[in-house]
Amino acid sequence: MSVSPSKAEEIIATLRTEILQGQYRPGERLPSERDLSARFQSNRGAIREAIKKLEQLGIVSVAPGGVRVVPVEEATLDVLGHLLDLGEIQRPELIGQIIDVLGAVTALSARSAIEVADNSQIAELEHLADKLIQSVGKAEEHHQYWMQLSQTLMSLHQNLVLRLINNGLRTQFLSNIMNLGFKPDIDHQAVRDALGQLRRAIIDQDANKVSDAIIQHFYIIKTGLLKPKPSNESTRRASNG
Repeated sequence: MSVSPSKAEEIIATLRTEILQGQYRPGERLPSERDLSARFQSNRGAIREAIKKLEQLGIVSVAPGGVRVVPVEEATLDVLGHLLDLGEIQRPELIGQIIDVLGAVTALSARSAIEVADNSQIAELEHLADKLIQSVGKAEEHHQYWMQLSQTLMSLHQNLVLRLINNGLRTQFLSNIMNLGFKPDIDHQAVRDALGQLRRAIIDQDANKVSDAIIQHFYIIKTGLLKPKPSNESTRRASNG
């Protein structure tokens, strides 16, 4: 019997949301196929397809005793985008963790690239660092140059694992945060200083300093994104002071 893709996706989305929002606790068993079929008014083929997809996400495990919920900490990276879609992006600790990992992955990527780059490739990286410095304060342009730098670094060291992790984090995190219209309070001079250190380290082909400068850059971005916004009361007091 064929399975309706739309019906299966509806079941997947509903169960995924319920699991990620904690309506089913880790270790708890999901309802039986029969009960789920009755709830969603679907055939068992659609239920099995949904369970298969949830298992691929790493949020359920299928065993002879039934389908049990897996702690989100043991899920795959693919679940991150769904957490962000559910509003988890508003949790400061999750934002900070994602930025820290992005910074670490980019720093490791840069270290590996500098160690194998020839003179012409070093010149290309220096050029991109210059463009990054010049575009500070121009969010969209700056983002494009960061993407170019990241892609250039990845192409130099050709570490497939780093590339896949980087792609997954950027795709799932950046699209969500941009859609939410965040207005980070970024210290532009601090960004320029960190990028200046990055440029000098690239010229010197100092892999350690390149890595340090990138970590510093991401720390500045994280600080700006997570900086507490003044309350209305604080704003009124400041304006009346």
